[in-house]
Amino acid sequence: MSRIELESRTRLGAKDYIVASVLGVLAFVAFGALSLPGLDPAQWEETAVAAQLIPPRDVFPGFWRILASLIFSALGFSKALHVLSVSGAVVGGVIVALTYVLVCRLLRGLAQSAGDFKVWNGFISTFFAAIAAVLVAVADPVWRMVQTFSPECLMLFMLLAAVNMWLKWLGQGGTWRLYAIVALMGLLAAETPFAFVFCFVFLFGYFRLWRHVVDGYSRAPDALVDPECLPRWRMFFLFWGALGLGVWLNASIFARLGGVDANGWDLADLYFRYGFCYLRSLGSAASWLGWVLGLGFSIIPLFVVFHLFPEAVSDERQMEFRKGVILVFMFILAALQTGAFPVATFWIQVRTGAAVSSGFLLGIFVLCEALVVTLVGAAFTFECQRVYLREEDERPGIKLRALVPVLAVALCALAAVRLPRPVEIEMKKIVRDALEETLVECEGAKWLFTDGHLDNPLRLMAAAKGQDLKPLNMMSGEGRWESSVRMSNFPYGSADRDVAATGIPLLLRTWCCEKPNGMDEAALQLGFELWKRENKPMPTVSGFVAREKGFDGEAVKRGAAAAEKLAERILELSPRLKDAHPSNLLMDAFSSVSWRISRLARMRNNEDLADKLDAANTALKRLLTLVEYERQRTFMQLTPWEGLLLALRRADFVEAMRLAPAVLRMDPENPEANFGMGMGFLKDNKYEDAKTYLERCLVRRPDEPVVMNNLSIICRKLKMYDEALDYAKRAIILLPDSPEVKQTLQDATDKAP
Repeated sequence: MSRIELESRTRLGAKDYIVASVLGVLAFVAFGALSLPGLDPAQWEETAVAAQLIPPRDVFPGFWRILASLIFSALGFSKALHVLSVSGAVVGGVIVALTYVLVCRLLRGLAQSAGDFKVWNGFISTFFAAIAAVLVAVADPVWRMVQTFSPECLMLFMLLAAVNMWLKWLGQGGTWRLYAIVALMGLLAAETPFAFVFCFVFLFGYFRLWRHVVDGYSRAPDALVDPECLPRWRMFFLFWGALGLGVWLNASIFARLGGVDANGWDLADLYFRYGFCYLRSLGSAASWLGWVLGLGFSIIPLFVVFHLFPEAVSDERQMEFRKGVILVFMFILAALQTGAFPVATFWIQVRTGAAVSSGFLLGIFVLCEALVVTLVGAAFTFECQRVYLREEDERPGIKLRALVPVLAVALCALAAVRLPRPVEIEMKKIVRDALEETLVECEGAKWLFTDGHLDNPLRLMAAAKGQDLKPLNMMSGEGRWESSVRMSNFPYGSADRDVAATGIPLLLRTWCCEKPNGMDEAALQLGFELWKRENKPMPTVSGFVAREKGFDGEAVKRGAAAAEKLAERILELSPRLKDAHPSNLLMDAFSSVSWRISRLARMRNNEDLADKLDAANTALKRLLTLVEYERQRTFMQLTPWEGLLLALRRADFVEAMRLAPAVLRMDPENPEANFGMGMGFLKDNKYEDAKTYLERCLVRRPDEPVVMNNLSIICRKLKMYDEALDYAKRAIILLPDSPEVKQTLQDATDKAP
């Protein structure tokens, strides 16, 4: 077959581009109409990084950060967030259109031996290319990745562009196309290790196609040159040059956004660490189960179908029965994964916590499954058409000819029915409304002490509204990146910055107990135990936050009423969560909102509402388990002495009592260990033991006012009023401006004989 003949068969006409455009526009409308409101939870952190609200913790995804940061710089926060949401649907529509073009070229190029049946180009290739595009559009992983303009959909777009260009080069030639393909794959290889695999697949595919030409299975176009004649040295240097450019772009944007300083790296060893991040992204993409299922359901069936397809559509011989059985089996494996049968897709339905965690890898699996369904369907449809047209005495009839097309349409319809997700949309609206209410209640405040789960969307929404509110994560660990995020809230050289570097719980204690008017511009969602332990009046509680100052009676009532309305929506929605399959990230955000409403409802003595929310919150136990795991993981990485200091900074006296005995065995008079034991016993109302340990603290630190203040409280509990007054007087000399010590002295004076 000459290049002109092949080009006439594989060239896309105006009809094909119209169909691709229509499918892309329909996909854009569907993605936009059925998408979740606002940013997808999976993109909260990366969007905050692109907006330069927090530094990046990893080198990837660099290309996406470049585009997103340019959008924020050009449009500002509010418009940029809207553009990112709309851009996801736009890129999703382009991906669907590119899928149609890819499959259409692939079907026409692979069927070189299909003879001159006009039905192939006129119906089969067009119909099944459209089926493949629809299957990709309605697949759950693709639908999730286009909710917002995400790194995964950007990489999938780059891959589809490269594959389309490769297929066009196979049919029409052109050295510039070859160089463009190599350069694009080099750039993609800088972003993901999977691109190296794709390069080998492209080369293997070319050699395999050449072997088919040599063996006579297909006729060689003029564009298909001997592999030995390819400009391999130029391709080699062009690929590695593009790869180097991509690495430089990734590293540059990472450093410009503050990632080097935040992670404590040196600029000189950034590229060395780049390699470790590269390999880690490959290892964390999927578990061993995910790889096995992905290979078994997607990759291996595609290779088998590619191997058998040229023979299946050969015009010279009929499809062998055993090969037809194999193709049917491959079709069933792929069809089960299209989303039409949710039970069979358990391993890809949830983006985080599933067997495959990489959205890009899931997109590749979906594309492979759609190709298998398409190729097998086209082969069987062509076989039925050929028998019907040529075997006049043994016509299979219209029913058999329409069997596979009807099955393909049914798969698309069943998968599309699952796309409308009113439960997920309502969950996202509840989370968004809760965040907006939080911002309203924090008006006038600069800091909000949180559990960290919704910090990034709060940063983004506050910046979009022009509100200067900075979340302070009470649960952040001791890692270099987490410390950098904490310190970024305060200017260089300030005392608060140094305290925040140690831990947010210590900062809260400092502001609450030692700094005059320290809580004037701060709001709370965690840390109320400090007020209980210090016997201080509790902050005023509204719907989502509590504040010592800044609330009037009307604001408190309005906030409580807003929280109760959201609680009613949560309770109404909760029974429907059993049949929904939201992502773990969205479920965690939804559960976090429910837990916050419940916690503050208890502080307002609305126990009935709190009990209902906790009973409906099936993810609360899992959420608390994760929090406890992170806490234990932090302590497991430390020595008993380091863990004791961290526990004391966090005012976690239960953990301090667990670690202190190991320190006391080596140093019985260690003041930190004795203080931890004493405060732990004080919390358990064991005053005699608490007094014993706290008095040991004064052996080495006789002028410690915090210890004296607590000893005064303990002595008063034990009705040792003279000692209580003595300790209070000694403490007030050392801390004359402390409201806490003044209150302790007043209480001791009132009880003194």
